[in-house]
Amino acid sequence: MLKNAILILFIGAMGTCGAAPLSTGPGTLSDPGPVHTVNPHASREARQLLEFLYSIRGKYTLSGIHNFLGKMSVYYDSVYAITGKHPAIWGGDFGFADSTHDIDNIKYRPLLVPEIEKQYRNGAIIVMTYHQANPLIGEPCNFIGGVQSKLTDQQWKDLLTPGTPVHEAWRRQMDKLARIFVQLRDKHIPVIFRPYHEMNGNWFWWGGRPGPQGSLALYRQLFDYFTNHWKLNNILWAWTPDKPWPGISNFYPGSGYVDILGADIYPMRDTSVIYRQSWYDSMKVIADGKPLALTENSAALTDTVLQTQPWLWFMSWANLFFISNSPQAIKDLYGNKKVLSREDLPDWKHMKD
Repeated sequence: MLKNAILILFIGAMGTCGAAPLSTGPGTLSDPGPVHTVNPHASREARQLLEFLYSIRGKYTLSGIHNFLGKMSVYYDSVYAITGKHPAIWGGDFGFADSTHDIDNIKYRPLLVPEIEKQYRNGAIIVMTYHQANPLIGEPCNFIGGVQSKLTDQQWKDLLTPGTPVHEAWRRQMDKLARIFVQLRDKHIPVIFRPYHEMNGNWFWWGGRPGPQGSLALYRQLFDYFTNHWKLNNILWAWTPDKPWPGISNFYPGSGYVDILGADIYPMRDTSVIYRQSWYDSMKVIADGKPLALTENSAALTDTVLQTQPWLWFMSWANLFFISNSPQAIKDLYGNKKVLSREDLPDWKHMKD
């Protein structure tokens, strides 16, 4: 019944080449008009995925969970073992480490494309994160000292300057990643990619640099390289900062580079209000009509949050989701009428546009 209702909603959206009109009232969003990807050459599958996301936003929240590279779908399957439902979103990472940090060990990369293909064919939407090694260090590297590390101001300037050694090292890293995306492109698999996440924090080497020559410039550089050089037309681009602290707009690369916005939100010391309404509202202003997702979380969303903060999806973080919530809380979340599992989704991949 629910799937049929979504299918009707989606057919309406596809038929008008825009998002389906949504009802007015608390927790809903208005019709944004025609839906366009930021890549004018986006693949049919990428466009269909974005159309589908627009068609359900404000109505439903997609369930999702991140999976470690070295464990593939262990956490995805663990949700099913508890709830009898698969998350609608399968999240993954490309890794950075060796056996000293085995769950993100790059030796598992050859297993990634087959696993993504399996999950996509089974009906999941794919979201990829990348904890990239500092280009000055290279991979494999440790998390602390490799992913969590620093560049000097001059090194940062060189990173953004073609022809410099650090820029060329960055480009070689991105070529490795691009070849994985090429395999997925050739298999007609669209991917939501959220590079340089939590850039408004200073814990990753790419973060903590506001302004036009800061973190947003690196995001734009990658967008240009993947879109124009590698022709990766199967990517939907997601910009996903940490909690939207004051000044968050100084990290935004601009609407011409972003298909989807998100925020990574974990509990602070004061856990009385984990998902602050002000954070959602400030992100909604920046989004300016684009879809808005909860791109990392640990604590299960309550019914009140689902009603007042209609995130397009939540992507719970691997083991933290099970550490932070009881089995009953997980069942309650996946049983909420506003939360969609993989089994609830229509076959949007085979709709005509």
